[in-house]
Amino acid sequence: MMQTNTLADATLSLDDALSAGMQTVPNCVAAGYLDMQTGFLLGIQGRDAESIAALEAMSTSIANLILGRGVHAIEQLLADGGNAQDAGFGEIAIYSGKRLYLLVRRPDQPDHVVCFVSDDHANVGLALAKSAANMNMISAAV
Repeated sequence: MMQTNTLADATLSLDDALSAGMQTVPNCVAAGYLDMQTGFLLGIQGRDAESIAALEAMSTSIANLILGRGVHAIEQLLADGGNAQDAGFGEIAIYSGKRLYLLVRRPDQPDHVVCFVSDDHANVGLALAKSAANMNMISAAV
């Protein structure tokens, strides 16, 4: 029986998984894994120092946004209107300056978010789809 060595067979480090994810998200310049309870980026990768600095600067703001009262109130309204289990945000896209921030929440650990940063010319629908498609690989690396 022949053994094959593929990415699916091996568990990647978090940094390697973030780098691999960046390759699939259109115009991606940085990716990070954020623990929102602490505000710490547990992993970060970027094409250049400016991209990494942009993500580092946003990490606390991202945690405050998602865990803040405004988003909580919207989630509560959604829960009141239907299925409470699926009321929380899974993905959020934010345009800020010349950057598109894609925040993808882990369903099994809702206090953890993967953030992909693309330039503002990226197709937001495709970027969100590619970001979500990377979640299993990145989650396995944590």
